Amino acid sequence: QPLISSSKWLQLHGLKRNKLSLSQILSQIGFQHRKDYVTTLGKLVASRYADGLFPQYKRAQDGSVYNLTAKKELILHFVDCLMGAIELYKQRMEWLTSESRQIFGVIQERCIVIVLDFGTAAPTEFDICRDALSTVLVEQVTQIAKFNLIR
Repeated sequence: QPLISSSKWLQLHGLKRNKLSLSQILSQIGFQHRKDYVTTLGKLVASRYADGLFPQYKRAQDGSVYNLTAKKELILHFVDCLMGAIELYKQRMEWLTSESRQIFGVIQERCIVIVLDFGTAAPTEFDICRDALSTVLVEQVTQIAKFNLIR
């Protein structure tokens, strides 16, 4: 996988980008139930034509109520899209927490310097560090334009 930051990855694969955020989905599967102020009457008027006609969803964030009008097929389509997004996020998390990225993170810079200080390391610690360094060199540093190692 390319060595891109999580913020860049989310810009490419995030819920908003794919129109799968809660507000984007709600706007496609229903309409907001409103209580508006009518100036000619001088009072709040609630639209009652949809009461009991549609299933409703109340958002916890702001308390707004949506009347859901979508057919089952459209809702199942969004379920499939969201399940695909969850799987993609799982893959990204597994990739981020595997191999050299677990220790060094994702190296995104084009030029790096790795400073090694093994002055007081025991032989077993040195072997562990050497293996980690070998892994990061193979997995990530090979994709970098310039690098220096200083021991």
